[in-house]
Amino acid sequence: MSKTAKAIKRDILDKFRALLSNHDTIPPKWLMKDYWRLLTSQEKSYFDQAVSDLIEKGLIEKESGSIPTLRLTDKGADLIC
Repeated sequence: MSKTAKAIKRDILDKFRALLSNHDTIPPKWLMKDYWRLLTSQEKSYFDQAVSDLIEKGLIEKESGSIPTLRLTDKGADLIC
């Protein structure tokens, strides 16, 4: 079954929830190797939409770099705690 943008947002926030005690960023290895590469081309477009939606809501920030990194904002941390 194909993942929707909503399911991808939930996956991202769940990963932050699992890591919250140790990290405020999602490890790029998980994001790119364990998650992104398993998505279909359609799901990858949903992923971009999901990340954009979470950024617009102020829940995460995207950090620049050779490998994209997602950082949880204070507002995002308040939501998932």
